[in-house]
Amino acid sequence: MSKTIAAISPSGIHNAKTFQKGIELLESWGHKIVCSPMHKATYLYTAGTVEERIADFVWALENPAIDIIWFIRGGYGTAELLSVLEHTPISKPVIGFSDATALLSYLWNSRQNQGYHGPVLNSIATLCDSESLEKVREFLDTGKTSELSAQYLFGSTETVQAPLVGGNLCVLSSLCGSPYQLKTEGCILALEDIAEPAYKIDRMLLQLELSGMFDGLKGILLGEFHNCKVPAAADWNLLDVYARRFKHLGIPVYQHAPFGHHKTNWIWQIGQIQTLEYN
Repeated sequence: MSKTIAAISPSGIHNAKTFQKGIELLESWGHKIVCSPMHKATYLYTAGTVEERIADFVWALENPAIDIIWFIRGGYGTAELLSVLEHTPISKPVIGFSDATALLSYLWNSRQNQGYHGPVLNSIATLCDSESLEKVREFLDTGKTSELSAQYLFGSTETVQAPLVGGNLCVLSSLCGSPYQLKTEGCILALEDIAEPAYKIDRMLLQLELSGMFDGLKGILLGEFHNCKVPAAADWNLLDVYARRFKHLGIPVYQHAPFGHHKTNWIWQIGQIQTLEYN
């Protein structure tokens, strides 16, 4: 069934050419893209002022013709909208990742089950692999998402089934100590990032732990940490960082899940039931 999709920019400034390719891709699938009134706005490093970005989000929510709200790109700025949006019920699916993690976390905390971690319109046509595109197309056609595949890394080998929450590590760590810190108890925590050196990955994981986000976790699911490098002469790698921060938790930790900032980025619903099964 054809969907009418609102393209909005709550975060960074998008690339017009790659965004247009995203529009053309979704239109070729039979869907209609409607750009928000201020989607071309710019203010410093964000796609418009806070007021402009909030107005566009509310426009998408209140427009009865809109079926889905979709981030044009990530970057920075979504967290600035949360204090206003918490007074506005979000009744339509919202798709995005990276900086959108701030809003996806809010939606989980408030149990508004409308958050979908998936490709942004700015890069969906130029970056995503065919399998990731097929997952998006399936969601648009059926409203369903798939469980994520993964590879056992270490920890408990018990089978775990729990709600999957999380997203971008940097954004999640920036929310720590705020009213919008992600609530993770009883959940599987999904994490990914891009272009962060290993010591910063370590620091952000420690921040999550110190904030209590590892308390009551059922498992950890690691996506891609694209271009997150260790020093050239290092005799250790990211797996050592993961071991340092996760092994003592005694919970199952899995890696190579198909989401992140590179070609493989399946769409999944925040809060969907995920199985971690050793084999």
